[in-house]
Amino acid sequence: MFADLFRIIADFGLSVPPEVAAVFRAIATLEGTLTQIAPSFNIIGEARSFASSYLAEQFLPRALKRTLTDELTSLLPMLRRLPRRIDRIATALEEGRLNVNVRSLADERDRRTLGAMLHEVLLTILASTAGIMAVVVLGQDGGPQVTQAVSMFELIGYGLLVGALILAMRVLVLIFRPSAT
Repeated sequence: MFADLFRIIADFGLSVPPEVAAVFRAIATLEGTLTQIAPSFNIIGEARSFASSYLAEQFLPRALKRTLTDELTSLLPMLRRLPRRIDRIATALEEGRLNVNVRSLADERDRRTLGAMLHEVLLTILASTAGIMAVVVLGQDGGPQVTQAVSMFELIGYGLLVGALILAMRVLVLIFRPSAT
């Protein structure tokens, strides 16, 4: 099962977080060890059996009561402060003193994502501008002759067209490439 899973990950170029990879390694090692010790041991069947009994225990009334009690105990200090905080917020709102501070792009990942998107937009604008300029220059008649068959306008126009094509291909690669995040 794990061999099939790793083959799928490799075939589709998926990235696996290190923590998940460590768990897979540990389970694969456990499975290999159990196969050596007891070849007839069915790890999947045992895992299913354990999971179903564990979940059944978690939904027993006493387990639900214990979980609810633990959660309420941890929330109690916050619940005690809640009325005062709501009162302060309402007072500030009534007096027009309520301020909300939002720090956009405070996280490095947000800045990196925005930078990547701006890079793609800039490349798209450059590609389209170069393409439009190529069409305009190629539509012009005359101009100095570079060779007997090629004018300067044609040389510049086809150069711009190639540049636009390269930029457009770069944008497409950036858009459709699997992200490494």
